[in-house]
Amino acid sequence: MSVYFYKARNCWRCSWYEDSRKHYRYFKTKEEALAFDRERLACACSDSTRLTLGELVVLFYRSNQVHAKTKRNVIYFLAGHEQNGQHIAGLGEFLRDKYADSLTRIDLEAMREIMRSRQLSNTTINKHQSYIHAILAWGVEEQLIPRNPWRDFRRLKAPRKIISTTLADVQRIISVAPDWLSWAILTTYALAMRPGIVELFSLTWDAFNWRLGVVQYRQGKSGAVKRVVPPVWYIDQALPRYKADMAAGIPWVCHRAGRRVLCYQDAWRKAVADAGLSGIRFYDVRHVSASEMLAAGADLPAVSAQLGHSSPHTTATVYAHAIPGAQQQAASLIPSLLPLKK
Repeated sequence: MSVYFYKARNCWRCSWYEDSRKHYRYFKTKEEALAFDRERLACACSDSTRLTLGELVVLFYRSNQVHAKTKRNVIYFLAGHEQNGQHIAGLGEFLRDKYADSLTRIDLEAMREIMRSRQLSNTTINKHQSYIHAILAWGVEEQLIPRNPWRDFRRLKAPRKIISTTLADVQRIISVAPDWLSWAILTTYALAMRPGIVELFSLTWDAFNWRLGVVQYRQGKSGAVKRVVPPVWYIDQALPRYKADMAAGIPWVCHRAGRRVLCYQDAWRKAVADAGLSGIRFYDVRHVSASEMLAAGADLPAVSAQLGHSSPHTTATVYAHAIPGAQQQAASLIPSLLPLKK
């Protein structure tokens, strides 16, 4: 946030970066500070066609259907927040007024260092790096910036979560979940989807090609189009739901009494608890789907396509444990180690 109440001086302050330095102006009222900030931004835009990261973020939100939680996270990250009457600087606030196409590796490392100083994990650091990367990539696609300067910067190594959820666990959860949630779980499992507002609860019936027996939609994580072939048993259950929803004018595949689902976490947690389980995420259902396909002997590239992974190598890395006999076969190739005779 470039305009905020500055408690130390009991006034409003406007801050911005210019020529790699941070500048401040102080005002008696919020309206004066906002007016100055608007004028400053207008002058900056008229002086150059180059966009700052902050300006690119604004255009990104105006042109895309961005999930509200993601929007809050990025705004919190770039603008900071108010706490006990004081402004807490955002983790990436210093990036906001830099030109989007000229962000450097030094900027990335500075961002990481700030996050480390707040004792945030590599997983969290990677998440915010991904937010910026996605916005920059969109800017290139829309020809708003000439290049994505963070395109080739790898993410930090982070420990991968060990998934121990089984098919039996998911079945127990479905048996106690309300109907709308049970159908959402079933859809996640059958289509190997990423659950959540961005993908699962945004899926509409027009993604279904009933003649070809495929479902095609744009993935929330990568933006790539995913084409998945649902199992026959799912199609048999989906078709009557489709007809009923079309008659009622309901476009969403997974909904709650005809209303779009915008919050599901409480219902999921209750269903997990009612099933006598704990520590299971909705996302684990997708992992169970992939593990079951591989354990049954499905072809690795085919499972990769069902998951929407960019390559089978990604699938093999995550689900090597589920490929039947792979480790046993590897172990059998190790020659016997016998002591040498004296």
